[in-house]
Amino acid sequence: MSAEQRQPELLHRIITTHDPTSGRAIFSDAVGEEVSFTGFPVPPGKPTTSAYALAFNTNTFPVQGLSPPSSATPESKANLDIKQYHSQLSDPSPLNPPNGTSCTIIEVPPGSAVPMHRTETLDYGVIIDGATELVLDSGEKKLMKKGDVFVQRGTAHAWRNVTAKEDNFGVLRVFFVQLEGGKVVSQDLNLSLYEA
Repeated sequence: MSAEQRQPELLHRIITTHDPTSGRAIFSDAVGEEVSFTGFPVPPGKPTTSAYALAFNTNTFPVQGLSPPSSATPESKANLDIKQYHSQLSDPSPLNPPNGTSCTIIEVPPGSAVPMHRTETLDYGVIIDGATELVLDSGEKKLMKKGDVFVQRGTAHAWRNVTAKEDNFGVLRVFFVQLEGGKVVSQDLNLSLYEA
C-alpha cells in the first residue's frame, strides 16, 4: 500500500477456551485481541495493493489440542491450536499451514486491485464491506457486494475494488476461510493474465 492510502484499523478478534478447573467456556487471554494488518504478498516487482490480518490459523484439520491443561491433559498437549497460531504472528502468512486452516481478513484500498493469482486451497469468503469485481483467468467476471458469498476452488482469480467512495470510504473488506485443497499449500503470484 502506498503511503497516502489509509492504513487499516486493527482487527479486534476474540478467542474462546475452557477454564481448566470448571471446564466452562471462558475468553482466552493467551493472545492479544488486536491483530494488525500487513501488506499482502504480490508478484515480485509489483507494489503491494492490499493488506491482510491473520485472524487465526491451525496446522491440523480436524483441529487438535483444544483442551485446556488439566489432570487429564498435560500442558504440552493443551491449547495446541492457540500455541501454533501465536507462533505464526511474528511472521504471518495469508495462507493456511499445510494440513491446516486459515481465517484471514483482506482490505483493498479504493480503486486498487489484487493481481491474478491462484491458491491451492478451498476458500470460503464473504464480502464484509464494499463491492468487488471477481475476475477469473477465463475472462469471466462477477460483481459481488456486501453480504455476498463465494467459494474459490483452487482457481486463478483477481479482485478489483469497485466500492463507491461514499461506501466505507471506498474500502473493500473480505473475510476468508481457507482449507487445504489436498495438495501442498502454495500460492502462484506470477500469473499475468489479468492486469487491473
